[in-house]
Amino acid sequence: MHTNKIATLALAAMMLAGCYNPNITDSPEVEDLKKELAELRKSDSELRSKYIAQNEELSSILNELASITSKTSDLRLNVEMGAARLTQAEQISKSISNIKGRITALEKAADAIGVKNKEFQTMIDGLNNVLEEQRQQIDILKVEIETKNRTITSQKDTIAMQDMTIKKQMLELEKTVAHQAKLLYEAGKELETMGDQVPEVSWKKNKEKVEEMRQNLYRKALEYYKQSYAEGYYEAKDRISALIAKIQAN
Repeated sequence: MHTNKIATLALAAMMLAGCYNPNITDSPEVEDLKKELAELRKSDSELRSKYIAQNEELSSILNELASITSKTSDLRLNVEMGAARLTQAEQISKSISNIKGRITALEKAADAIGVKNKEFQTMIDGLNNVLEEQRQQIDILKVEIETKNRTITSQKDTIAMQDMTIKKQMLELEKTVAHQAKLLYEAGKELETMGDQVPEVSWKKNKEKVEEMRQNLYRKALEYYKQSYAEGYYEAKDRISALIAKIQAN
């Protein structure tokens, strides 16, 4: 429309100029037409610049939308593999909001320069539909990520509680074993003392029975000492050596 008007004004200026004597100054009408022509040319140049800028912005939006689609696919794959982070989804959501704002600005710019038509609106609606689909997909993926994060946190808490329970049970077991080892040592010591206190007899037959009794007490005491030592009561080591020597001496 601007181009047609420029052509019309240029033609009118030429026709008016042709009616004048070359020695006579241009009339005000011709000057007005020249000014209007210059303004229209300037306006047409600005319009072309805005139209080019609009196309460049549209191309940039399409590239960014393709990037978002790719990132959404990558995020979905990460969710399936259990490696997705909520920050990934948040970044994509911000990009979607940013593009939504740029599309709105593009519509306003199209209104301002008078190029908004049915085809343009159809294209804008298509872009908005794609953006909405991406937004819905991201929202779904966010829920999946948050659900998995809660599950992982719950599992970690369960593992931590089980670990604490196991450590507590191990500690109690160690205490029990230590106590049992000490009891075995004391039982062995008691049996060794009983063996030491077996009365001496003079009659040979009785003496053999008494000695057998002593050896049995010593051997049982030695068994207890060895069990005590095996369970960590290291004081039993010296008693084992001493008792073996005592058994061999008898």
